[in-house]
Parts: sequence; C-alpha cells; structure tokens
Amino acid sequence: MKYVLAIQALTTLLGGVLLWLFAAPQQSYSFISGALVILVSFFLMGWAWGLIFSKKLVALAIGIIVFKYAILGIIIFKLVDQIWFDTLWFALGVASFILSALGYAVKEALREGKEDVI
Repeated sequence: MKYVLAIQALTTLLGGVLLWLFAAPQQSYSFISGALVILVSFFLMGWAWGLIFSKKLVALAIGIIVFKYAILGIIIFKLVDQIWFDTLWFALGVASFILSALGYAVKEALREGKEDVI
C-alpha cells in the first residue's frame, strides 16, 4: 500500500506542477484536489484495514469506513461550490489513481518474474 500511495503522491505533485506551468492555475487546483481526495481515501482505507487485521477491531474499522465516505461526500460537495473548481480536471485527478495501480501492477509482475527464474 505504501508503494501505491508514494506513486499517487508523485503523480499528484507532477501533474499539479505541469498543469500549473502549462495550463491555468484553476485547472491545477482541481487536478490536485481530485488526486488528493484519492490519496487520502486510500490512506484511510489502508489504515482501516490495518486495524481490522492487527487488532480485530471490526466494528471500529467499519465505523471508520462509513464515516470516511460521509466526510468524503461532504468534501466533494464543498469543492464543487468553489469558483476555481473544474469538474473535468477534478475527474482526471481522481482518475490519476490508474497510474498508481499500473505502477503497482508492473512492480508485482517484475517481482514475480524474478521469483520464477531459477
């Protein structure tokens, strides 16, 4: 999970800087907002799963997951009301998680390939 979060943080930073340099700052803000929503969401999901597996606190972890999505909905609702918010770039920020997932898949494929070699 740490590897995926690191790639997502790098994607957020790189995408935000590139949009800041080559596009409008409002588009950069929207992209960074979408990417950060995904980054925080997956960080909290990893933390909740850690609670489930380490201490067997199923009720607490389920409560965290439920409240996480409620808070996530409120954050997105508030973001949509902002003047600088652009839905296309926010959606691309959310979709930036695909790059993190692909990076993880490549890492795992390379790891499995090394283990299969005699």
